[in-house]
Amino acid sequence: MAFFFYVGPSDAPLAPTAFEAFVKVPKFLRPHTQIYCTSERVFGNREDLVKDIIAELQPENGEEWWTYVCMGPSDPHPNWHLGMRGTQHRAVMWCVWKEGGTGFLYWGANCYEKATVASAETRSRRGLPPGDGVLFYPGEVFSHSHQPVASVRLERILSGLQLKLYTSRYGRDEGLALLEKTGVYLGPERYTLEHMPIDVMRGEIFSAACRT
Repeated sequence: MAFFFYVGPSDAPLAPTAFEAFVKVPKFLRPHTQIYCTSERVFGNREDLVKDIIAELQPENGEEWWTYVCMGPSDPHPNWHLGMRGTQHRAVMWCVWKEGGTGFLYWGANCYEKATVASAETRSRRGLPPGDGVLFYPGEVFSHSHQPVASVRLERILSGLQLKLYTSRYGRDEGLALLEKTGVYLGPERYTLEHMPIDVMRGEIFSAACRT
C-alpha cells in the first residue's frame, strides 16, 4: 500500500485556485497511491472544505484520507506545540475525528537535537516550533530508568481517542451530539478554553461505559 502526504501543488496551473488544485492531487497519483494524507493547515477554519477532499477519493478502490500536523497549523488552531493550551492539544484528535478521516500521521515523537550521551539536555531542533516532533523524552534525563517518559501533550491525546471509542459503540451521530452538548469542540477555532466541559464529556463517556 502506497502512502503520500502533502500540502498541495504550488507551482502547477492545475485549477483556478490553490485549493482546487490541491483537490486534484489524487488524480495524478492513481493507481500508485492508496492513502492520501493532507496537512490540517490546508483547511484553515473552513471545515466545510473537507467534503471536497472526501468526494475526490475512491474508497471502493481502497483509497483512504488521513490528515497530519507538523510545523503548522499554528495558534489558535489545534496542534501539539509547547506553549499551547491543554485544550488546544486535546482538540487535535477531536478535529481529526470530526472531519471524518480514516487515519492520522504525526511526523516524529522523539526528534530532538542529537546528543553524544543519553543523559544530555534535550533541545528542540532548530527552525521548528518548540515541542514540534517531540512527544517522548529520554528516561535518563527525566527519571531513574532507561524507559522513555511520555509528555503531558502525549497523554492529552487520550481525550480524542476516548471520543473515537465512544462512537465506535454508539455511532457517529451520538459522538457529534456529545461534542455539541459539551461544547468541547465545534471547529478548528471553536473549541473550549476551559476544563469543565472536558470533565463533563469524560463523565458522559464513563457513564456510557458503565451501562455496557
